[in-house]
Amino acid sequence: MLRNVKDYHYPGSLDEALSLDNRESRSFFIAGGTALALSDSSRPVELIDVSRLGLNDLELDRENGNLKIGASTRIQRVVESGAARSVLGGFLSESLEEIGSYPIRNAGTLGGSLVRPFPWSDIIPILSVLETEVFYYHEGNEKTRELSRLYESDFRSTLNSSIIEGVSISLPEEGNTAAKFMKFSRSEFDVASLNLACRLTVEGGYISKAKLSIGARPMTGERIPALEDNLVGKKLTEELAKKSGKEAGESAELRGDEKLGQEYREQLVKKMTEEAITEIMKEVANES
Repeated sequence: MLRNVKDYHYPGSLDEALSLDNRESRSFFIAGGTALALSDSSRPVELIDVSRLGLNDLELDRENGNLKIGASTRIQRVVESGAARSVLGGFLSESLEEIGSYPIRNAGTLGGSLVRPFPWSDIIPILSVLETEVFYYHEGNEKTRELSRLYESDFRSTLNSSIIEGVSISLPEEGNTAAKFMKFSRSEFDVASLNLACRLTVEGGYISKAKLSIGARPMTGERIPALEDNLVGKKLTEELAKKSGKEAGESAELRGDEKLGQEYREQLVKKMTEEAITEIMKEVANES
């Protein structure tokens, strides 16, 4: 818990919030506060509370084919939302329900999870395999960026001087599309030692689109483009699932830490990738 908050601001607009942001005085944007609650720093800080800026919308727009979620929206609200349950047969809400405990989900916000992503974040892999656009406010304008490109090194300075307003998730296109999320942790409420999300679109038994994201590597979640490209155009079979698991373990950037060794993570990635693709295959077959 932060022990030396010298100022706490409630800005009335996005422009005012950005004007209050001062890195020299160690200012931080806050909505749910779960990320900063983990800090034990005793250095003076200023907090800029954006929870009153109306960034808590949760709206299903079927006409335009997307689900919009405001940055201040609590994660538990998304879990309980009927609109969220419509995304890939409940993939979004069911996956988010695996994050921590109810109190954590009821305090943590979607935007906070994106602007300060922990390496073990479950949200990054989950949203990375969906068609997710991030809306952010920068220098007086609203801009967008595909979520998987949000943490590119050349964009970090821009993100640091911006406010994330929310995300827009496109609903699945035509064809059989399914997704799976998996995590490995020491207990039900412990943070992930490894997590993985996979999404496939299958047409006529062949994969037309593929996304795979691995997190808690122990680095922040990241997609595996080489494997995704290799999956496209292939017939969805158990043999392909096994082969893809092996490829994922070899191509993903993995390291060891105090929780898991590198070799053990590689074995987990292989098994979890194979299992995710196999489960998607069964789901798609049942829907056909």
